[in-house]
Amino acid sequence: MPNSKRKDRLIKEYIHDPYFTKEKYKEPAVCEKCEVVFVDGIFQWMEKTPPNANKMICPACRRIEDKYEGGIVYLSGEFLKEHKEEILNLIKNVAEEEMAYRPLERIIDIKEDNDNIVITTTYEHLARRLGEAVHKAYKGSLKLEYPGGQKYIRVFWER
Repeated sequence: MPNSKRKDRLIKEYIHDPYFTKEKYKEPAVCEKCEVVFVDGIFQWMEKTPPNANKMICPACRRIEDKYEGGIVYLSGEFLKEHKEEILNLIKNVAEEEMAYRPLERIIDIKEDNDNIVITTTYEHLARRLGEAVHKAYKGSLKLEYPGGQKYIRVFWER
């Protein structure tokens, strides 16, 4: 019987994210801009900042400052023109809900031009979630693109 342990499997390459440091932040640490707290190895919102917390700038605030998105959402179509305010409210509600659970997932910018809306996000998870929420609520066509295996997404929704 041949050996069942294969040795020709693909090894996943590490996807480099310049906004995450290799070393851990000294705990507790608080972001000087948004006041998210790094404690117990994760970023989280806290009502009270721990006393003597170290100061830092979190990866999300650095991405926002540099306008370095991890995802982009394109919304277009006739339906969008007629329901723009409803869709924008849905986008904001989903973003707030996501940010409560994942503090580094944030909207960088929302641009409206003519009949389109373009939303940039700090990471790919929020962009995908926004596209899926709009699609679930309003149907239409949804397309997700992860270019070249990068930690990045392009989301296209149209109706």
